Amino acid sequence: MRVAGIPLDRIAGTNTSVFSGTFGRDYTDRLVKDPEKLPASYFTGNGAAMYSNRISHFFDLRGQSVTTDTGCSGSMTALHLASNTIRTGESDMSIVAVAQLILNPDLHIALSNIGVLGAQGKCLSWDQRADGYGRGEGSAVVVLKRLDLALKDGDHIHAIIRESAMNQDGKTSTITSPSMEAQEALIRDCYSRAGLNLSDTTYVEAHMTGTPTGDPIEAEVLAKTFGVSRTPGDFVYVSSVKPNIGHTEPVSGLASVIKTALVLQYKQIPPHLNYEVPNSAIHMNDWNLKLPLSTVQWPEGAPLRASVNNFGYGGTNVHLIMEANPASKDIAHVNGFEAINGAPLAGKTHVQPSPSFVFVTSSRHLAGAFETKKKLAKHIRDSTAEQKNPRAIDLAYTLAERKTRFQWVTAVKATSIEELAEKLDEPHRKPTRVSANPRLGFVFNGQGGQWHGMGRELISRYSVFESKIRLCDQLLTQRYNANWSLWGEWQGLLTLEVREY
Repeated sequence: MRVAGIPLDRIAGTNTSVFSGTFGRDYTDRLVKDPEKLPASYFTGNGAAMYSNRISHFFDLRGQSVTTDTGCSGSMTALHLASNTIRTGESDMSIVAVAQLILNPDLHIALSNIGVLGAQGKCLSWDQRADGYGRGEGSAVVVLKRLDLALKDGDHIHAIIRESAMNQDGKTSTITSPSMEAQEALIRDCYSRAGLNLSDTTYVEAHMTGTPTGDPIEAEVLAKTFGVSRTPGDFVYVSSVKPNIGHTEPVSGLASVIKTALVLQYKQIPPHLNYEVPNSAIHMNDWNLKLPLSTVQWPEGAPLRASVNNFGYGGTNVHLIMEANPASKDIAHVNGFEAINGAPLAGKTHVQPSPSFVFVTSSRHLAGAFETKKKLAKHIRDSTAEQKNPRAIDLAYTLAERKTRFQWVTAVKATSIEELAEKLDEPHRKPTRVSANPRLGFVFNGQGGQWHGMGRELISRYSVFESKIRLCDQLLTQRYNANWSLWGEWQGLLTLEVREY
C-alpha cells in the first residue's frame, strides 16, 4: 500500500476486499508444457484464485477476495464488484488489481487466428486503417473507499465513482460479436440509476480497440446516447488510451479509469494518437462526437464528469461514471499553520514556529535503510534540478504518517529539503534499530527548568493538545468552581502577555 500512502499496520486485519481481473495466463501455460518439471508451488503460485487471494494474504485483509475473468473487461468487472461492496457496506475499503504480461506466443497466435490483431501492431482507433488491435502489457491498482471515510482519513482522492453498471450482450450472431442494443441499454441504465443527465458529460473514454466492426458499433452507441442528448455542434469529446499504450486486454479498463482520473484532475483532454484517415463508417460531425487531436482544455463551466466504456470479448460490458474530486477548500500553510483560502483556521493562534522538521525513513534491514536514505537524497536533488522539489512540511508529513515504519530507522532534523539531502549523505549518519512499539511523552519538569510560555507552541501545532487544554479548563471552572480560567491563562501566554500574580 506504499503508493496509496496507507501504512501496513493500518490496513492489516481490516475489512478490506480484493478484486482482481485476469485474461491471459502466459506463465502458467509455459509451466504446464513440461509437467514433469512442474514446481511444487505451481498450484498455489499460479492458480487464478491466487491473483486476489495472495494480496489478501500478504496484507492480512479480511474482506472478500475474488478473481474475475470476463476477457478484456476483467478489471472493470472487478471494479464494479468492488464498488458494490463499498456501497452495501460489506467492505470498508477495496483494492482492485490487474496485470498482463506477454511471455508466450500461444495466446498471440490464438488471437491472430480469429483475426482480432492488426498487422501494424498498433491500435488505430476511430481510423479507416483499423484492422485489429495491437497488444500491450501493464499492471494497474486502484484503492476504493467511501468518500466520507476518505475525507476523514485525509486520503488523496484522485476521482469519484458516481455509478457503475454491467450487463451482457446475450445472443448475438457469434459469441464475440458486440451488441449495439446491449451497450446502449447499459449506458442509459447507468445514468438512470445515478440520476444524472447524459448531456452533462463532457468526455467519454471509449473502449475503441481498433477493430473494423467493433469501433463503428461503439461510436454509434455513443452517438445514440451522449451525442443526441446535446444540441447539434455541442460535441462530446471521445478518445481511447489504447493508441497510447496498446490494448492491454484485462488491464485496459483500469488503464482507462486512471487516464480519466488524470483528465478530470488536470482539466485537460490529451490528444488522440494514430489518427490519420477518418473512418467512413463513423460520422463524427453528424453524430455530435469529436476527437481531441491536440490537448483540449476542459470547457469553462462544464461539469467535471466523464464516462468510461469497457467490453469483454465474450459479451460482458461495463460502464462507469466518474467525477473530479469534489471542490474542496484550498488548504494551504501559513507560517507552518493550516489556513483555508489564505485565512487562518478558526481557533488557531499564530505563534512563529521553528522552521525545522524531522524526516524519517525506514527499512526492514540495515542494508535497505542505507539504500533508502541514499535514494531519497538522490530524489531530492533530481527534483530540485527539475524545479519540482516538494515542500519540507509535506515531505516530513508523508514520511511520518503515510509510510510504514520498519525496524531500521533514520531520523534527520533539517530546515529544508536541500539540507536534508546533505545530511542523508553524511557518512557518519547511520540507521538505528528501534523497538516495535515506541512510546512518546511530553514532560514539563518542576523547579529550575521552566520558562514563561513553556509549551505554548503545542497549542498551535497540535489540535489534540488544544482540545485537552480546553477540556481541563471546562473541568476546573464547572466541576471545581475555579475562579480563574486555564484557557485564559494560556491565551495570555500565546499573545505574549505578561501577567502579575
